[in-house]
Amino acid sequence: MAGPDEPARLDLKQVIERFPGKGSLIRRLALKDNVFRTICEEYSLARASLSWFEARPDASDRPEIADYKTVIAGLEEEIGEILRNARVL
Repeated sequence: MAGPDEPARLDLKQVIERFPGKGSLIRRLALKDNVFRTICEEYSLARASLSWFEARPDASDRPEIADYKTVIAGLEEEIGEILRNARVL
């Protein structure tokens, strides 16, 4: 288990897949920036939750799907803005 000053292992695969060509920058920011790391964690959780709801037999009746798509789009905008404004580390 990671200590308070040591980030837990974070799976950045979905973020890197969404922003191809930015993998190195994403990894560096995730190590250095707590806010960015939290946004990436929220993004991964939202994508996992969306996948779970989409796999349900009653998926077409689930309002959560639209909600998660909205959350994911907002997080993607936030991540994209951070990546655009990031100084090269």
